[in-house]
Amino acid sequence: MTNMLYRWSGLILAAGALGGCAAQMHHRTGIEALGKRDYPTAVSELAQASKLAPDDHEYRRDALRARETSTDTLMAEAQDALATGDRAKAAQRYATILSYDPANERALEGQEKLRELGLADADAKEALAALKQGEMAQAAELIARALKRAPGHAGALAVRRELDAVQAKQTITPPSLSQVYRKPINLEFRDTSIKLVFDALSRTTGINFIFDRDVHPDQRTTVFLKQTSLDDAIDVILSTGQLEKKVLNSSSVLIYPSTPEKRREYQDLVVRAFYLSNVEAKQAANMLKTVLKLKDIFVDDKYNMLVLRESPEAIGLAEKLIRLHDLDEPEVMLEVEVLEINRSRLLNAGIQWSSQLTVAPLGGTTSTPTNGTTTATMKLSDLKALTSDSIGITAPSATINLQKTDGDANLLANPRIRVRDREKAKILIGDKVPVVTTTSTNSFVTENIQYLDVGLKLEVEPEIHLRDEVGLKLSLEVSSLVSAVKTNNGSQAYQIGTRNFSSALRLRDGETQILAGLISDEDRRSANRIPLIGELPVLGRLFGSQNDSRQKNEIVLSITPHLIRNIQRQSPAAESFWSGTEASLRDRPLQLRTVTTERGAEAQGMAPSAVLAPLASATAANAPQLRWEAPSTAKVGEPVQLILAMDSADALRAASLQVAYDPAVFELVALNDAGYFGKDNKSVFSKSIDGASGRASVGVKAQNDAPAKGPGRVLALTLKPLRPALDASVSVISMTPVGAQKAIGSPALPLAHVITVTN
Repeated sequence: MTNMLYRWSGLILAAGALGGCAAQMHHRTGIEALGKRDYPTAVSELAQASKLAPDDHEYRRDALRARETSTDTLMAEAQDALATGDRAKAAQRYATILSYDPANERALEGQEKLRELGLADADAKEALAALKQGEMAQAAELIARALKRAPGHAGALAVRRELDAVQAKQTITPPSLSQVYRKPINLEFRDTSIKLVFDALSRTTGINFIFDRDVHPDQRTTVFLKQTSLDDAIDVILSTGQLEKKVLNSSSVLIYPSTPEKRREYQDLVVRAFYLSNVEAKQAANMLKTVLKLKDIFVDDKYNMLVLRESPEAIGLAEKLIRLHDLDEPEVMLEVEVLEINRSRLLNAGIQWSSQLTVAPLGGTTSTPTNGTTTATMKLSDLKALTSDSIGITAPSATINLQKTDGDANLLANPRIRVRDREKAKILIGDKVPVVTTTSTNSFVTENIQYLDVGLKLEVEPEIHLRDEVGLKLSLEVSSLVSAVKTNNGSQAYQIGTRNFSSALRLRDGETQILAGLISDEDRRSANRIPLIGELPVLGRLFGSQNDSRQKNEIVLSITPHLIRNIQRQSPAAESFWSGTEASLRDRPLQLRTVTTERGAEAQGMAPSAVLAPLASATAANAPQLRWEAPSTAKVGEPVQLILAMDSADALRAASLQVAYDPAVFELVALNDAGYFGKDNKSVFSKSIDGASGRASVGVKAQNDAPAKGPGRVLALTLKPLRPALDASVSVISMTPVGAQKAIGSPALPLAHVITVTN
């Protein structure tokens, strides 16, 4: 029994020893993997070590710390990758975390964020395509969905800014009559009431003209116009009659007298804020007051903003001028290199003898005068007793000089200066030397300290020109302390040596200019010799000392401009535009533009006092057949598509249509060509949508006038129901087909399709 216990005890100890060795091996492997940033292996190995040695608190601590450190490091790398747009790297980091921690919430949230970003990318791309096609509502819906998925999505924010700009422009852009009536106008009226002229225009074009009560009914006009547009014709008639118009919608116009009172009453004003980036608001305000004669402009210096309340025409002109003025300021990087070279040579060789031999009698009375020289004083009678024993001589001394000194010093400054156009940049490389000035007043003494700049001072002012050339105004000064001077009252003064120059030059981008020649060359020679003997050619060196010194100093300046940003001018077309007359601001001149009639549909039989427009000469017998292909029911919020089909027995090359719907029930989301006149963008398609009145005008024609006939689809409409309705209708209220070889009649209209909208 005892042997059995010993045997089991040995097995247990052996198993424990093996387990401890295995745990140590896993722990060592995990630590090495952690150092190599192999986080999955490190976490797995350290967890295994902790499992094999559950009582070892160090293994447990290292396993938990490795798990936390790995997760934090990988999450930080994923966030950095997302910030730089590297989604693939972020996805790989999240996958690494989930490989050893499948339930990590932060990694799962990161993967979900990547998925939402991908969906937001697709929405932003579709929104941009819809915006380019003029589908504002669809673009807005897609942008809202993209930003809901990823609030900071850069692409969606850019599309939203573009959409906001387009919508803001549409808000202040008045409707045009040419969108409704595009046929040319022919007018012949002689001394006719102006109201009769507009009455005839109304019957022909279907546009309503409303007159102010102050428009005189007996006001008459004479006008002869041929083949011109409706807008131009109305503008000319009103201008000659001292009248103004206000377009209420695409089919209604208000006419009133052109007086200051009536303009204040009827002319709509738009408030527009301009946030300026580069030009000062005050300067921009002065430009608008000078060019456009605007009076009331609010200037906010804090936000560098202008606020205008003017007519849409004035706002449009102000926007064009500000766009020309508010340009990014040019900048240049100046690469400067200043080199100062100092060279000194000194040779002092020879024997320097004392210059005095003193002979003086010995004894006598000595005295020291005020000059500090000690002299011996004796009586004249004592001269008779002078002998060689009573006269002393001071022997001359000699000093051997053997000195040679060579010195080279280079001062190099290589700054890179980034500076804006016409701004001065300054550089000082050196010291500020204090200069003390003492002022004594009665019993008070005051000291004033001023600082002098000593060293290398450089001032540069660039002027950037359009053809990538840079004008530079340079000023360079190199100064140094020569010596310190003590004044009589004990103040410290300095002798400063300086060299400076200033210049103006013009360089191309990247061109290097070297300015050199500031040379100071000083050569000095001095000798201390015994007269006569010291002047001998060779032997004189033994009886004299020669001191030769030479100092040479040169400054070299090298400067190279590198353009960072030049003036980004607008296109020539944007730099010149119409601005109206002195009396009124307009973005286009008063003109009559000739409109070419459609082939085979020209006006015939023009008579006096009549408004003639191109009319079809055929009957409605050959008119094309129209029909709707659309569901009869729809739900609120779910878009529904309607197809307008057409069947024409005769060849057509173009058609214009107008569709009406109830804007309170439907929102027109999309209006596209269905391909009757050519698929794959082989037709010319134009549209105009007035969402407020529920009208949409469409013009479509085949490219190169290629004819089309037979059955097919003309239009594809996408409507979004807004509220329930029992009998909401969508109708084709007008259509003008254009035949390829002969005139084509118009079908019987309106053609309505009724839809029941439910919740």
